[in-house]
Amino acid sequence: MIIKVLGILDLFVGVIFWLFGIFHIIPSSFVLILGLFLLAKGIIFITGLSITSFLDIISAIVIITATSVTLPNLVVILISIFLIQKGIFSMLG
Repeated sequence: MIIKVLGILDLFVGVIFWLFGIFHIIPSSFVLILGLFLLAKGIIFITGLSITSFLDIISAIVIITATSVTLPNLVVILISIFLIQKGIFSMLG
């Protein structure tokens, strides 16, 4: 059950970050909160030494950075696709 909830969160963060990074229609403070939440989730689950938790931490740092710096669209798209596919696989698993 917790896997599916965290998968929904990954999907949500991926879509919101895509909307923020490409169209700039989401407030940066909301994206910052989501980035901090993703960072906390990555830090909590890094104890299992899984690569996905490490990539969550990197994604969170990029998302937090994006609130103050404009990132290239390719970076935004790659991070968003990673989070969306991770969310989908969590929902299916």
